[in-house]
Amino acid sequence: MPKTSRGSEFRFKYGVAAAGAVSQSLIGQLPPRSLGPVCAVSYRVASRIANTLGGTSPESGAYPVRSAAELNGAPAILFHAPPDQITGVLDWLESAAVEWTDKPVIFCDCVPGESVIARFHARGASVAMASRFEVPGYLLVEGSPLAVTAGHRIARELRMKAIEIAPGCRNIFDAAITLSTGALTPLIDTAADFLRDAGVRDADAPRLAASLFQETALSYAHSGKQSWRWYVKEPEKERIEAQIEGAGPEAGPVLRRILLYGFDLFDKHAAIAGGLRQDAPKNTKARPDKAGLR
Repeated sequence: MPKTSRGSEFRFKYGVAAAGAVSQSLIGQLPPRSLGPVCAVSYRVASRIANTLGGTSPESGAYPVRSAAELNGAPAILFHAPPDQITGVLDWLESAAVEWTDKPVIFCDCVPGESVIARFHARGASVAMASRFEVPGYLLVEGSPLAVTAGHRIARELRMKAIEIAPGCRNIFDAAITLSTGALTPLIDTAADFLRDAGVRDADAPRLAASLFQETALSYAHSGKQSWRWYVKEPEKERIEAQIEGAGPEAGPVLRRILLYGFDLFDKHAAIAGGLRQDAPKNTKARPDKAGLR
């Protein structure tokens, strides 16, 4: 059996406390031999999880244990559970005879909540969260130094690039993800709708709209805010107003607000922005009916 002394050399790198589909989480992507004791709310569940992780004994890695106290010998503890099971598994884990001082605890592909993090910090543990997100090949890491170091090690083992954010900043990071994904899709769809209304074939409109957004993103990655098409050259107010009017009574005001946000954000073309604000109530003309274009 692996040694449990905190000063000993360990064959495995991580112990596992988990529930649910652990094999689908980051933990399941790690080599089984890097995993040691696997514990869950029952030995039966621990055995099932260990089996899905590719190991059943100390020799093969990821072996089930009957008590969470076995995690005391692990250099770091990896945790995963679905949202509806996190509380129960954590309550059971916290009651275990584990020396938590400086013990790295990494929550993998799950968000425990600030109160949970505070409870483990109070016990002296070093806590981090490591999770995949929408960009393939990247691993988000957030937390305390010792646990973050373990998170970076996980990223290297999985040949991923770690993106470290400051503690407590997960919400603003998630806001960036939402803005870049769910909040952006309706704009792409609207652009495709505009293209269809302009006579572009139904099959071509989505691809062309996606390409336009992609080119904008690539340009921004290369030049930052200077890639904004009006960063230097002043736009033609009349053309912008015509486009807003053509967008119709529903999408037109949205387009106006987005344009004004850009002018304000980059602090450019104040006169144009002022004119757009002043003329806002005049934008009442609807776009041509789609049926009339076909």
